[in-house]
Amino acid sequence: MFRWTPLASRLAVLITKPGQPVALGWLGLFYAAYFGFVGLYSPFLGPYLQSIGHGLNVIALSLGLMQIMRIFGPFAWGWLADHTGHRVRWIRLGIGGGAVFAALAFAFQNNPVHLVVLVLLLNLFISGLVPMSDAYALDQCAGCPGRYGQVRLYGSVGFVVAVLVFGAVADQHGFESYPYWACGSLLLGLFAAFMFKPDSPNRVHLPVQANVGAYITSVGLRRLLLPQPMPVFWLAAFFMIFAHGVFYAYFSLYLLQHGYGELSIGGLWAFGVACEVVFFAFQAKFFNRLNLHQWLMLSFVACAVRFALTAAFPQLAWVMLLAQGMHALTFAAHHTATISWLRDNLPKSLVVRGQAMYATIAYGLGGSSGTFLGRYAWDAASPSAAFAMAAMAGGLAALMGMRLRKYAQST
Repeated sequence: MFRWTPLASRLAVLITKPGQPVALGWLGLFYAAYFGFVGLYSPFLGPYLQSIGHGLNVIALSLGLMQIMRIFGPFAWGWLADHTGHRVRWIRLGIGGGAVFAALAFAFQNNPVHLVVLVLLLNLFISGLVPMSDAYALDQCAGCPGRYGQVRLYGSVGFVVAVLVFGAVADQHGFESYPYWACGSLLLGLFAAFMFKPDSPNRVHLPVQANVGAYITSVGLRRLLLPQPMPVFWLAAFFMIFAHGVFYAYFSLYLLQHGYGELSIGGLWAFGVACEVVFFAFQAKFFNRLNLHQWLMLSFVACAVRFALTAAFPQLAWVMLLAQGMHALTFAAHHTATISWLRDNLPKSLVVRGQAMYATIAYGLGGSSGTFLGRYAWDAASPSAAFAMAAMAGGLAALMGMRLRKYAQST
């Protein structure tokens, strides 16, 4: 009888560096598979749905659901894992349910109502995978200094490989095979998750933000929202990710409309992520040169310039490449500066909940608002108008950043 375990163990060894525990190899494979799915979802779901006859309303809603589920999904899944003490079980259920609902969504893809409902369920199931798997990875990396970053990097590798490989496939053969690639990446992640060592209840230590009740009822909620400079900071974060909500939802469609092939589109997405990875790899040196407020301002201004260039010069491939290179500033630098700013400007007991609030306000509310309002700008004016709106959002973030100046702290 065929046995999976020896074969699986050999596969884990292949993706594990010498001296690194085999369990981290499975985590690396899980991250690569999950972010490979994200690399298929954000750049190519819109063009795929367009290719089978769906309009912009269905495309915008399907893409926006990933952002909407980020408002409450991570807290709900984290609470389940924290409450039951079986984190790995919920990771498996999340990615397994995602694979099931992805398959059903493609099976009923021609009915807009069925498609949207099933995509909603798909995103509900996968919305908690990153925080739960990150918490599990940090436990597994205990005693292995620097391992977490090395393992997490496989996620970026998975994203880049997915957009490049499927971009080449779509360029040559069209989008017919897209459902198989998307479902296959989730199934690969499920396979890796089944190789995780189950954690015992007394070893589950999810972050504070995973507890929904504590998050909502905490007296610290007013401290997070009301005193200055918090309202200004949250507005800046909202506008920043609002701009990226437009980008994630419509960049591929925008490029298709201006004559770019699928391989070129995949290459531009991959280049942006590669710049992000390089920045993360050297960010310790970069962040010694400017203080946190300066990095925030640089990322806000870069956001406005990036999407202004995207709106104005879509026909110039070198300008699109330059704009994508700015992803290192608008995502990587902004993310690190934001998390560091929260650490420096909140009481220690509220830092984790501040990060949760950032995910909700910026990625949940800001990202979904950008997706849906971008659809109306695209339809009411022009595709370029959607990216002009994103550039304006970056400018508003910069205005909020200027108001933060008096609260800036040198690092």
